[in-house]
Amino acid sequence: MNRFTLCAFFLTAVSLHASMDGTVINRSTGKPQPGVSITLVKPGQQGMQTIGTTVSDATGRFVFEKDEPGGGPQLLQASYNGVTYNKLMTPNIPTSNVELEVFEATKSPAVARVTQHMMLIEPSASSIAVSENVIVQNDSTTTYSNPPVGSLRFFLPPAANGQVKVEAQGPQGMPLPRAAERTETEGIYKVDYAIKPGETQFEVDYALPAGSPFTFRGEVVNVKGMPSGPLHLIVPAGVTLAGKDIQSVGTEPKTQANIYTVIAPGAFSAEIAGVGALRTPEPTQPDQSDSPQVTEGQPQIYRHMGWLLGLALAILAVGLVFLYTNSPVRAPYGK
Repeated sequence: MNRFTLCAFFLTAVSLHASMDGTVINRSTGKPQPGVSITLVKPGQQGMQTIGTTVSDATGRFVFEKDEPGGGPQLLQASYNGVTYNKLMTPNIPTSNVELEVFEATKSPAVARVTQHMMLIEPSASSIAVSENVIVQNDSTTTYSNPPVGSLRFFLPPAANGQVKVEAQGPQGMPLPRAAERTETEGIYKVDYAIKPGETQFEVDYALPAGSPFTFRGEVVNVKGMPSGPLHLIVPAGVTLAGKDIQSVGTEPKTQANIYTVIAPGAFSAEIAGVGALRTPEPTQPDQSDSPQVTEGQPQIYRHMGWLLGLALAILAVGLVFLYTNSPVRAPYGK
């Protein structure tokens, strides 16, 4: 066997038994992390197929003797301190010297803060669709994870009959359905989802029976110890809200949606007038059960991202105009 034949044989063997190797890096300490359980999985028609499992060694290194290159994406999953960290390996990413990030975990919610809290209310002749959106920012180098407390808490009106859909999207991740769990307080639910460094988004969707006139009753709920801003209520053009617990802050220029701020610290109510929608209605399946159930929904955050960002910018713009027109420095010149 000449050297060219030997090389061809070697390359063929490598392609048949390609490997994947890398290092687990703890971004909280900046050092390689030993003892991390790692799984290599591959999505397929039959679901997620486990290709192999391993544990990082004393230097943080890991090796999978065989992966499945060229056949679509693969997923590295690292489990550390009760939190799963994912790295998507697409065919164009080298499978050698891969860096897989993990973080230390904390039970303190103070490492995260709610940067946007908005609730879209869309009344129709038959029902009122409610979509509560919460954006949480974690600027630390630790992951917030506290299952007994949860990472999100929200109020579900009794008229929803326990039917709610929840999804969460972590930093650089995809929206995933999550379970909503009842808490010790009636009407308050929690969602267990680790808040990793970066931005995490939650969406809570449910529907209420319509009425004329209709009083929407909600409650501002936050995770204790996690800083949070005000709750903004959004209604489509042609729909208005009224009540002592809310305050109008303006109209979003593009969609003409009306924006309100909840000024009550806890429970609040608002009278709804008119009908309208900002989203395209989706077909719903009738509930066949005899008892209320907590259900999981399909990802919807991407579909709402345009109006979410637009409304957020509109809220900021209205606030700046208000501060400018009422500034004590400007007052003498405005006389």
